[in-house]
Amino acid sequence: MKRSGAAKFPNSVQLFKFCQKVLVTQRGSKVHDQEVGSILGFNPSDCSHWKRGEKNVRSVFALAKLAEALSVETTLIHDVASGQVGLDEAFYEWTESNNIKKTVSSVTEDGSADLVSIRKRVESFTAAILEQVEFTTPPLYVPEVLRFFAFASTQPTDMMDKLSRILRIKPGQYCIQFRKGDLRPQTRMSMVKDLARIIFEGERKRFPELGASDKVALAYEEMVFTASLLAPKQMLLQEMVKLDSRKNVISELAALFWVPKSLVCFQMQDILRSGERTVVRANGPTTEVRGAEVAS
Repeated sequence: MKRSGAAKFPNSVQLFKFCQKVLVTQRGSKVHDQEVGSILGFNPSDCSHWKRGEKNVRSVFALAKLAEALSVETTLIHDVASGQVGLDEAFYEWTESNNIKKTVSSVTEDGSADLVSIRKRVESFTAAILEQVEFTTPPLYVPEVLRFFAFASTQPTDMMDKLSRILRIKPGQYCIQFRKGDLRPQTRMSMVKDLARIIFEGERKRFPELGASDKVALAYEEMVFTASLLAPKQMLLQEMVKLDSRKNVISELAALFWVPKSLVCFQMQDILRSGERTVVRANGPTTEVRGAEVAS
């Protein structure tokens, strides 16, 4: 007899689907249910129960095993298992985390682009935008930013395949459509990435301060813009000194700035690489933080 009704453990259903989707992407081919269950040593019956939400997969050891087998951040697996993120948001965050790594690796290996000057130029451009919107306390409200770009608008809509997308209404006019419902960190990042594509690819001529387009560095520019707009480094460090050091700093900052953890990691890693000095004021005397100090 076919079972009906809601799953007993809906988060486990999402976790199963997420693991399966990651495996399909990694292998580039269909993945059978049992291949997912075999990661945890489940027999066909247990695997079926997990897929239908009749078996709750929440143990620390099981989640760690899934993260290791799939090469996925453990915190992301935990977020799916606890219901903090849905399937689409989790898959987007995993995909973007991989994209960030590939982009940095690609532009670094090419060696033709001056990453330091590119980052400074884009960060300066972004800082001017943040100054216009008077952004002083996170999180950034995306519609406030879009008010300064008359050629771009937003529209909530029913979408199943993406968190957001760009529609070209007419030459020089665009609409960023985003998924209806609660605006998640991943959707906010997707919207700002779309804005970055419009600015750096479609309407670059409007902003001579960005310089000429370089295909090698384009994806890197857009990534820096997205990260610097939603989680500027100076403000990240200002907020970091206020946090309880016993907590997960990346998770706390991601929640505060309302962004995916991968975006915070990208910014913090650049601070570590550059070893730059950043002045931080946390309701008291001025503190100078260096990249090496962030690591400790």
